[in-house]
Amino acid sequence: MPAFLGPLCGFALGVALAWLARVEAARRDDAGWGARAVIAALYGALVFAPACSYFLIFAGDWSLAYLLDSRGVPSAIGLVLVIIDAGSVPLGLLAARRALSRRASRLPMVLGIVPAAVAVGLVLALFPRLRVEGTYHQIRSDFGTQPVAGGPLGYAILWMNAIILGGFSAAVRAMNGRGFGAAKEPSLDAPPPIPQGYLGRRSRK
Repeated sequence: MPAFLGPLCGFALGVALAWLARVEAARRDDAGWGARAVIAALYGALVFAPACSYFLIFAGDWSLAYLLDSRGVPSAIGLVLVIIDAGSVPLGLLAARRALSRRASRLPMVLGIVPAAVAVGLVLALFPRLRVEGTYHQIRSDFGTQPVAGGPLGYAILWMNAIILGGFSAAVRAMNGRGFGAAKEPSLDAPPPIPQGYLGRRSRK
């Protein structure tokens, strides 16, 4: 994906992970969020950030929407951007987890929708540039370019997005699995559960 979309999409994915794990997390002790944050960090570092860095390495001019010549951008800036991409996923999860702990039902949705909407808006605004594959100088001279769709870059976009979605699905399954703290015990003041099969009928004399 384009370089400027990485942190926005990563944060939104982290919020989505927290939102999808909220039901299972509510049944267990609060300590389970530490393990979920580790899973989000692993997903960000091993799946999301490498997928984003692919385009910085192999399609640098396109990842910058041809606004800059990638050869003139220091490699340290690219490295910092990859680190930000990796950290945006657990950051989004922790932000949503904090909102959930405050019983703010709408705030987690806002935290996820706003960066996703900004990312979509940027894609729409720069779509005429992003639909074309070439180098910075080819775009400037309008010569030697080709459409992204049907080309190597188009297939790379589909493949990397499939990896991101597949890793996201695996992270959701891992977060909703076992090993995240013991289930909460019922309150001592709560009434005893009704036996199964009890219909409340009066006993016969």
